[in-house]
Amino acid sequence: MDAARIEEVARAAAVAAMAGLIEGSADSRIDRLVGIIEQQGKQIAELATHVGLLVQAVAQLLGEEAGAPVQDEGAETARLDLDGKPY
Repeated sequence: MDAARIEEVARAAAVAAMAGLIEGSADSRIDRLVGIIEQQGKQIAELATHVGLLVQAVAQLLGEEAGAPVQDEGAETARLDLDGKPY
């Protein structure tokens, strides 16, 4: 092999290696971004749960201010007759 052919083969190998590095680098970036997006999705779901609980608490407080009776979720409602008296 002459020197020009060796140099050509070496350049082709270097280009192929660089292309592999760039492709691997892009794959790792995509994987990292997907991981970050998944983590943020979990954080958003957790925050949505907290917001729901806050809305529920505010609604309960507003109901208490308006004089509406507030019942526990597990408590059974009082049974009333047609006159509104418990039995």
